[in-house]
Amino acid sequence: ADEASAPRPSRVRLVGSPASVAALHRALAEAVAGDPDLAVYADEVTTAGRLELLPFLHEQAISITAHRFGNPDPWSEGVI
Repeated sequence: ADEASAPRPSRVRLVGSPASVAALHRALAEAVAGDPDLAVYADEVTTAGRLELLPFLHEQAISITAHRFGNPDPWSEGVI
C-alpha cells in the first residue's frame, strides 16, 4: 500500500508512561515533518471520560422549520 495516498488522521491521542509518550511524540513529529494540521494530545489521561473525549466528538444538528401554515419552503422539499 502506498503510504502517501493513505488518509492521515487529524487528531492523535498518545497514552502511556511519560517517557514512552515523549519518545512517541518526538517520533510522530518527525514522521509528519512537524505538520501543524495534526493535533497531538499527549497529556496524562483524565478519569473524566466526557472531558477526555471532547476533542474527538463531532456533533451536528439540523432542523428544517415549516413556514406559515405548515408549508415547507421550496429549498427544503428535496430533503424532506
